[in-house]
Amino acid sequence: MSDTALTIQALKEQLGDAFAENVVLRIKRDGEYVEFTGAEAAHRADALAGLLASLGLQHGDRVALLAANQPEWGIAYLAIVGHGMTAVPIDRLLKPGEYQRILEDSGARAIVVSDAFRDDFHSIAGSLPELKHVLSLEEVMASETDAAAPESQVNPDDLAVLIYTSGTTGRPKGVMLSHRNIMSNVVAASQVISISSDDSFVSVLPLHHTFECTAGFLAPVFNGAMVSYVGSLNSRDIVETMKDSKATIMLAVPLLYEKMYQGIMRKVGSQPAVTRTVFNLLMGVVKLGEKFNKRMGTALFRSLRDKGGLGTIRFFVSGAAALPPEVAEGFDRLGLRILQGYGLTETSPVVSVHRVEQPPKPDSVGPPINGVEVEVVNPDDTGVGELIVRGENVMMGYYNNPEATAEVLKDGALYTGDSGWIDDEGHVHIAGRLKNVIVTRAGKNIYPEEIEGELVLSPYIAEALVFGAENADTGEEYVRAVVVPDFEVLEEEGVQDDDETLTALMNHEVRERCGNLADYKRVREVELRREEFSKTSTRKIKRFLFKTGQESPAEDTAGQ
Repeated sequence: MSDTALTIQALKEQLGDAFAENVVLRIKRDGEYVEFTGAEAAHRADALAGLLASLGLQHGDRVALLAANQPEWGIAYLAIVGHGMTAVPIDRLLKPGEYQRILEDSGARAIVVSDAFRDDFHSIAGSLPELKHVLSLEEVMASETDAAAPESQVNPDDLAVLIYTSGTTGRPKGVMLSHRNIMSNVVAASQVISISSDDSFVSVLPLHHTFECTAGFLAPVFNGAMVSYVGSLNSRDIVETMKDSKATIMLAVPLLYEKMYQGIMRKVGSQPAVTRTVFNLLMGVVKLGEKFNKRMGTALFRSLRDKGGLGTIRFFVSGAAALPPEVAEGFDRLGLRILQGYGLTETSPVVSVHRVEQPPKPDSVGPPINGVEVEVVNPDDTGVGELIVRGENVMMGYYNNPEATAEVLKDGALYTGDSGWIDDEGHVHIAGRLKNVIVTRAGKNIYPEEIEGELVLSPYIAEALVFGAENADTGEEYVRAVVVPDFEVLEEEGVQDDDETLTALMNHEVRERCGNLADYKRVREVELRREEFSKTSTRKIKRFLFKTGQESPAEDTAGQ
């Protein structure tokens, strides 16, 4: 691909030309689908860019974008970035004070905002002297303007987006991504998972997040594929959208796949005895086939997939957190592939992902994508060390933060802060975050993420957070877990909702799940929590809140 093609401006132009007749974006409103072809999306993006230019906005100016997932979000993004301005996508779950900090730090001169959020700006507008224009997304999309799109030639190394990290560890930083960063990732991701104009994506993750924006929006439209947005994250809406759109690909976080799998197995468990017997017999055949490298579930469970609205799915993609291997294996046995990937906002974001044509390897996050190199530095005696990444997808740096940039960008490589290893087949494996590791007095490293992934496989545990704790008398460090019960499952099974019963059940489930772990990794203390943990918009627990005491980790404690 030529250097000039590595811009979102080129993507927008291709959308309007090569894929002019393709329906690329759609959403159901008032019972009917609203659809945009490539030509319509490109035309509307040009019209909005012309309006922004008529207001005095120029090449390089920051324009914030705040709205729920919908086709118009993507069109506004193409209008901003495709004409040389810099988009500042904002998480719609943030509070006005958090919007204010992002707008101040980015120096945004305008914001395109959905009407649902416009009122939030009345309280902060006076504190943002650089913010000159607040534009309604609904109004600008409904209006017909004669303003000409600006004649701006975009360079691949121009700043395309300024993305503020979701803040699992504290105050967000502005990640600077160029057109080259993003488009190199779009091209490589498209190649390794073979996206074509025949594909139909269902979008459930927030568009302000790099994973969904790059892999769930830009990559599909780059290939002329269709993206359907769900009305809500209600499972019924998701399944309905999958059926209506004949979905072939969906990107999601592990939590959604865990809930989907648990829901499927609960549904099977509620069937008559003869149905359960047939299911178990078929599953036995599938497991036998695995010994001969045969994926029998594709044929044997076709009826189950069709009934669940999953009959047209080519594969799912999981990212943003670790997917428990048992969940990936469970889906695969039902004839549904989950391609697990790894990435960071700082890498635009995809670093590695499983390949469709390769056998499943659920304990890994796949080999690096084309043009990306991953290396392990400072490994311990087991080969686990920090992962560093090189490639055109690596960010320009953190905006207005040279100190933080210097900490992670060294000699052209991004030091990820993630620990892991690379196996003999070139697959990347993630152990956990270096800052979260628990080191025992015997020098053993314990990664909380591994234990958390094991605990949430219990049908009775909805969420888990693992920490290191120190025995006040001996100074010995041990593992403790804070667990949130799945109250929906408990209610279905008639489990009594009192602290004594729940504490006993949680202790039992933790012991059972820890049976799969080495002794030094096993949880020694269990804490019961009744409320969900505070999370980012991609459903990652904000671990720093509990480390700093900004949020109480639990209500009740019961030692094991």
